[in-house]
Amino acid sequence: MQNNENGQVAQGAQDLSKYKRMFDGFTKTDKKKRPSREELLSKFFVPRKDKEYFRMLPALPGRDDIEVAFFHVVAVNAPNGKKKWRKIYCPAHNDPKVGKTDANGNIIRDQNGKPVLVTKKCPLCEKSQRILATQNPVLKGIKKDDMTPEQLAIKAENDKIYKSSLDWQAKKFYIVRGIDKGADKDGVKFWRFKHNYKQQGVLDKLGPAINNFVEINHLDPTDPQKGTDLIITVVDAELPGRNRTYRDVSSIYPRGSSPLHSDPLVIKDWLNDKTTWRDVFKPAVAPNITPEEFLDMVVKGQSPYWDDSDATNKHWVFPGRPDLEALANTRSANLDADPAERNVEMASDLVTQSYDAVTISNVTKEDVGTFENPGVNLTQEIKQSMAQNATPSTVPSNDSSNEEFDDSDVDDGELPDGYEDLPF
Repeated sequence: MQNNENGQVAQGAQDLSKYKRMFDGFTKTDKKKRPSREELLSKFFVPRKDKEYFRMLPALPGRDDIEVAFFHVVAVNAPNGKKKWRKIYCPAHNDPKVGKTDANGNIIRDQNGKPVLVTKKCPLCEKSQRILATQNPVLKGIKKDDMTPEQLAIKAENDKIYKSSLDWQAKKFYIVRGIDKGADKDGVKFWRFKHNYKQQGVLDKLGPAINNFVEINHLDPTDPQKGTDLIITVVDAELPGRNRTYRDVSSIYPRGSSPLHSDPLVIKDWLNDKTTWRDVFKPAVAPNITPEEFLDMVVKGQSPYWDDSDATNKHWVFPGRPDLEALANTRSANLDADPAERNVEMASDLVTQSYDAVTISNVTKEDVGTFENPGVNLTQEIKQSMAQNATPSTVPSNDSSNEEFDDSDVDDGELPDGYEDLPF
């Protein structure tokens, strides 16, 4: 204790010391800054320039060089009454199976006492199946060549229903982990591109480029010292019948053997980065609702969105749900709030859990369709992986000729501004 000049204890000395410590700690608090749009985009590699350079990184343990994921490509609500296309994570196709429950929420078990596993609920997949169920079954087993004019008319209606169901069906995408050599300061990025049923997509250009490098050089294309950058040529392409152009990958070539980077410390940093595509392409979220509820609102045309069209009045909009909208636009939920204060997880908030062992090879047709082993290992039979057929869609029950509709083979470039598909 301190004494004043009169020999008395200086009252409040301890209190002042306490307040000093308290406010010192307050000023030193390291508050997390919400990532900007540019920081969010830095995790995505989207070829836009006429020539891009991309280097694939070695696959992380237990993962593949080219991974497969499924996303629904649907129109969602946007500011000013507009709609925008968005790629939304599909839990039924991407997540591990979950225990089936009864009406009371109890886990159903088999005769051995083990939980009965089913695919995770996805309202968008269920919407697709409900539409498909409206087909007229009278033509089952009848070939198109044997149909009468009346039956052909029924088939035409069934085909329309089938095509409509595809709009809600999850689409197959490939994801490659690597470095954008034109912006290597961003570190690890993820290149996502759609499967092309006509075998004219990005994978169909990437495969031969990698295979040629392996055959000529007998080297691993992802090797940090002797691998190769990929030269990606991008051109303007036009959507048939839509009078609209988009940026499309025209060709991919190996640049030649070279180190991943001139600085070994940078190489080490990239190789030690354990970020996976699941940390980036996350389920759609909004304040105070679950990802499943978000998908259900998409089905109902009520998908919530962040309206930043007015810089002075940025807020969440929940069409048809004023209760949720009022609840969302609080300081704790508002996106303008500090991340530590808001109670909604953003797509940019990287998760720590990664389902390394998850595959979709055990998904049954009765659940969500028939699927093959999704991954591509570049060191093992890349030609075979290129020859694999696409994930088969549910074929119309009336069409034994197995005709398949083209459900838009355009890759990420189909989106007007090139970024509307990003999950934020």
